[in-house]
Amino acid sequence: MVRQSETRIAQRRIRELFYLAIEDEKRGEYRRAERKMELISLYSQKYKARLIPEAKIWLCKKCKKGIYSNGGHIRINNSHLTVFCGSCGYIRRIPISRRSSLQ
Repeated sequence: MVRQSETRIAQRRIRELFYLAIEDEKRGEYRRAERKMELISLYSQKYKARLIPEAKIWLCKKCKKGIYSNGGHIRINNSHLTVFCGSCGYIRRIPISRRSSLQ
């Protein structure tokens, strides 16, 4: 059974790792960014911690890698957000509205 304190610590680590992974991807260090994204996925599964909304978009649901590290991209349409993963080719569409927190 996972304690609440462990979950809070895991959420804090997920947040820190996510922002470090973004910085690594901007600098072109894709392997380090991929490893951090894998750790984010492992922390969220092991400690039942929720991902921050930005991590849900940047993390591919299929291969658990960062979408930008392998040539993926995000497109915004009027009604949905389209996320393309560069490594596995997975396409995810997220519906958005004017009141959505993703804008």
